[in-house]
Amino acid sequence: MNNKTLLSPLSLSHGKELNTLIENRKAYTMNHCELNVFETFQRSELVPLTFSDLVITSMLRGKKVMHLFDKPGFDYLPGETVIVPPNITMKIDFPEATINQPSQCTALAINHQEIANTLDFLNENYPREDKRIWQLNYNQFHFFNNYELAQLINKLIRISTGDALTKDVLANLTLKELLIRIMQMQNLNEISDNLHELSSGSRFAYVLEYIRVHLSEKLNIDALSQMAFMSKASFFRAFKHELGISPVDYIIKERLQLAKQLMNNPHNSISEACFKAGFNNLNYFSRAFKKIEGTTPSYYKARLRGGHLN
Repeated sequence: MNNKTLLSPLSLSHGKELNTLIENRKAYTMNHCELNVFETFQRSELVPLTFSDLVITSMLRGKKVMHLFDKPGFDYLPGETVIVPPNITMKIDFPEATINQPSQCTALAINHQEIANTLDFLNENYPREDKRIWQLNYNQFHFFNNYELAQLINKLIRISTGDALTKDVLANLTLKELLIRIMQMQNLNEISDNLHELSSGSRFAYVLEYIRVHLSEKLNIDALSQMAFMSKASFFRAFKHELGISPVDYIIKERLQLAKQLMNNPHNSISEACFKAGFNNLNYFSRAFKKIEGTTPSYYKARLRGGHLN
């Protein structure tokens, strides 16, 4: 679990600003989207919420239990993001909300035509390597404290709640980037979850499977691009376009995940986890770990010993 919340909370409403203690709403409307800020100040259960447009919801404070797609309820915590299709009802519990500790979340409702325009742009200009069309995948709807996603959502919140004369233009550009980023993440997750099945027909699945098997070894980008039958420059560009991350950053993230698994074993020291995961420099490992996890490896290990990590 990450130890930092990447999404920035907003100032809470008070006094006459409150119309209700349950899902008090403030709305900021722009040409292609509407940012809704919801705050709840008392415990409640199964509160329904439906939008006619696609919504990207993000938790900023407190805790919800979300009931969605007839699936079991799941905890929804600060830093997390959930996408919900149009006309789908969310039912929400607020098990801990009080006047002193309210919940706060955003719901970014996006115009259907804007989504269609973004999909057309991607499919016309950046067709996928596996020939499938770009589209939103509602089977992957829950994202956990992702750095790139959080930066874009924070930016959209700042634009929406600000008073810049160009806010509609800035919001539209950021909105396109956010939608593309979500689809890239979904594409990466889909390939990563089905590497063996896809590796015979997808050059990226084949490369990702090789990386995962050889994480602890030295990985050469030239060799990886040759495996994909691409030049190094084309490999970098296509990898980033399709998966939303560079090959180098992907390798670092995978190695950090492996290092965390190794540190979960009390018999492995931090340096052992570092080198077994494929890093060859302990200082570099510590810097990369802190950037992604928000804390140092030693603090992570100490919290683990204290029983505070999942």
